[in-house]
Amino acid sequence: MRNRPFRIARLVTAAIALLAVPTVTRAQTTDDLIRQLCGKAEAPARNAQQLAEAYQKAIDALLPLMSADDVGSRYQHQIALQDMGSYAARPGAEMERESLAKVMAKTLEKAAMPDTVRHWFVLQLERIGKGEAVPVLTKLMSADDKHLRDYARRALEKNPDPSATDALLKELSRAKESTWRIGLINALGTRRDEAAVKPIVQALNDQDPKVSTTAVTALSQISGREIARALFAVLDKPAGPLSVKAAQGLIDMAQDMAAHNDTAGAAKIYGSLYDRATKSALIPGSPLPSSLRAAAVTGLIVCNPDRGAREIVILIQDDNPKIRAAAVQAASRAASKAPTQALGRMLPKLQPDSQVQVLGLIGDQHDASSINSVKDLLNSQDEAVSLAAIDAMTRIGTDVGTQALLQIAVNRAGAVQKAAQGGLVVMAGPQVDQIIKTQAAAGDVKARVVAIGLLGQRRISGAAKTLLGYATEANEDISAASFQALGDVADSVDLAALVDLLAKTRSSSAREKGTAALKAVLSKAKDKDAAAHVVIDRMTNSIAETKLTMLTSLSRLGGSTALKAVIDATQSKDEALRDAGIRTLSEWPDFEAAERLVGIASNPETSLTHYVLATRGAMRLITSSQAVPLDGRVALCLYALDHARRDEEKRQAIAAMGSLPSTKAADRLLELATDDKLKAEAGLAAVELAGALLMTDRQAARDLAQKIRSLNISAEVNRRADAVTAGRGRTGRKR
Repeated sequence: MRNRPFRIARLVTAAIALLAVPTVTRAQTTDDLIRQLCGKAEAPARNAQQLAEAYQKAIDALLPLMSADDVGSRYQHQIALQDMGSYAARPGAEMERESLAKVMAKTLEKAAMPDTVRHWFVLQLERIGKGEAVPVLTKLMSADDKHLRDYARRALEKNPDPSATDALLKELSRAKESTWRIGLINALGTRRDEAAVKPIVQALNDQDPKVSTTAVTALSQISGREIARALFAVLDKPAGPLSVKAAQGLIDMAQDMAAHNDTAGAAKIYGSLYDRATKSALIPGSPLPSSLRAAAVTGLIVCNPDRGAREIVILIQDDNPKIRAAAVQAASRAASKAPTQALGRMLPKLQPDSQVQVLGLIGDQHDASSINSVKDLLNSQDEAVSLAAIDAMTRIGTDVGTQALLQIAVNRAGAVQKAAQGGLVVMAGPQVDQIIKTQAAAGDVKARVVAIGLLGQRRISGAAKTLLGYATEANEDISAASFQALGDVADSVDLAALVDLLAKTRSSSAREKGTAALKAVLSKAKDKDAAAHVVIDRMTNSIAETKLTMLTSLSRLGGSTALKAVIDATQSKDEALRDAGIRTLSEWPDFEAAERLVGIASNPETSLTHYVLATRGAMRLITSSQAVPLDGRVALCLYALDHARRDEEKRQAIAAMGSLPSTKAADRLLELATDDKLKAEAGLAAVELAGALLMTDRQAARDLAQKIRSLNISAEVNRRADAVTAGRGRTGRKR
C-alpha cells in the first residue's frame, strides 16, 4: 500500500507531459490520416460515418495548403487530394468513394476557396463522382466563373448517373449562348442517352450553323432509327454545309452499327445514303463531296455484298478517278469475292489506271475465276497494265497462267519479259513445275532456253541431273543455258559429272557458262582437297582452253591441294598456263597465297601486268586476313613496299599498313611521311593506324597521332590526328 500513492503520481505526471505537446501530436495525426486515405499507410476499419469524418478532417487540413502562395507546395497538396480520390475509387471500395464524393460536394457548396482550388475539386468529382455529385455540379453550371461552369459540364458529361443527363438537358433548355449550347450538346452526345435525342434534334434547326453541326455529331454518337430519320430529313432539305455534316454523321452511325454486328441496319443507311449521293452527283455544284458516295458504297459492299457488287460496276466507270479507286478499295474489304468478280468481268471496258487497280485486287484475292480477263490484258498496249496482269497471273498461279507467262517470257522483251520470267520463278500451282519441265525437254530452242533457266531458278526436283543431260546437247544455246542453270542448283550437282562434261565442251559460250557453274559448285564444296583432286585429275587430259578454265575455277575453292596446282602453273613454261596461274593466284581466298604473290611481284623478271596483279592480290590478303598473326602480315607488306617498282604499288602497300596496328608499320609510315611523293598517303595511313591502336595501346596511338600532327601534312590529316588524340577513332566516338 505504501507504493500506491507513488504509482498514482507517476500516471498523473505522464498525463501532464502528454498534454504539454498537443500541437505536434495533432500534426502527426493529420499527416498519418492523409497517408491512410491515400492508401500509403495501413488504416483502421471505418464505417460510413467514420469515413465521412476522416475525409472531412483531411480536406479541412488540405484546403489552406492547396491555395498556398508557393506553387510547388500548393501542387503537392492538390496531388494529395487527387491520390485520395484515386484510392477511394478503386474497385471494391464503393463506400469510400461515395463518402469522399459527398464530402467534396459539401465542401464545394459551403467552403470558401480560390477559383483554382474549386476547379481542382470539380476535376476530382469528374473522376469519382456519381449521383451524389450531380446536385452540386448542376448548381455550378450557373456560376459566374465560365471556367467553373465548363468544368461542371464536363464532370456531368462523364458522370454515370442518369440524373446527370436530366441536369444537362435542363441546362440546354434555357441556354442562350451558342458556345455554351455547343458544349452541352457535345456532352449529351458523349453520354449517348436516348433521352437527349429530341432536344438535340430540335437543335438541328438552330440559327447558328455551329450549333446545328454540333447537333449532327452528337446525334451520330447516340445512333438509332429516330436519329437516322432526322439526319436523312436534313439531307432532304436544300443542300448546304449541314447536309455534308449530316451525311458524315450517317456514315459514322452505320460504321458503329456494323461494328456492333447490326449489318442489316447499317446496310439500310448505306443504301439510302448511296442513293441520295448518286442523285446529288448529277446536280452541278452539289456540296456533297464525291468521297461520300465512295464511303457509302464501301459500307454497302461490306454489309450487303450482293447489292454492292451491282453498284460497284457503275462506280468503276465513273469519270472521277478517286471514285474508281474507292470502288476497288471497297471491293477489297468485302466479305465475299462477288464485288471483285464483278470488277473482273468489267476489266476490258475500264480505263488503264482502273485496270491496274482491279488487277492488283484480283491478285490479292487469288481470284481464279477472273483468269481469262487477266489473260486478255497480258498483251495490253499499256505497259503498266501488262505488268499488273503478269503480277496478278503470278499470284493466281494456274496452269493457264503458266502457259501464258511462258509465251511472254519467250516472245516479249524489256520489262514485260523480265516480269514474266520473274513471275514464273515464284509462281505456285500443282502443274507449274511439270509444264516447265515439258517445255524444257523439247520444241522451239528459244522456248527451251527460257524453260531450262527456270528449272534451275525454281530448283525443281531432279533439276541437276536433267540439266547435266541438256548440257551435252549439240545446240550451243541449249548447252550454255543448261550450264548457266546448273549454277542455281550448285549444291546438288555431281562435281565429277560436271567437270567431265566441261572437259568435252567445245563451244566457247557453253564453256564460259560451264566454268561459272563449276565455280559455283566448288564454292559450296565441303571437302576442298577431294574436290580439288576431281578438277586437277581431269585437267591433265583436257584441251588447252578447258584446262585453263578449270584452273581458274580453283580460286573459288581454295585449300592446299588446289593452291599447289595453281603455284605449279605460275612456274610453267607455257605462257598461257603461267598467265592463268598468276591471275588465279591473285584472286586466291587464303592467306597462304600471299607469300608466293609477294615473291612474284618482287621478281624483276616478272612482267608489269603480272607484277600489278600479284601486288594487288597480296595487299588484299594482307589486309583481310585478320586471323593471321600480325607480325607475318607486316613483314610481307614491308617486303612488298621495299621491292615495289612504281609509286602506285608503294601507295597500295602504304594503305595496307594503315590497317596493321604495329609499331614497325607505324615507324615506317612516319619515315614515309617525310617523302614529298608519298607523304599524303603515309599521313592518312598513319592516322588510320593510330585509330586502330586506340583499342590496344592508347598512349602509343596518341604519340603516333601527335607526331603526324606535327608534320602538318594536310588539313584532313590534322583533323583525323586530333580526333585520335582526343580518344576518338574513325567513327568519331570515344574509345
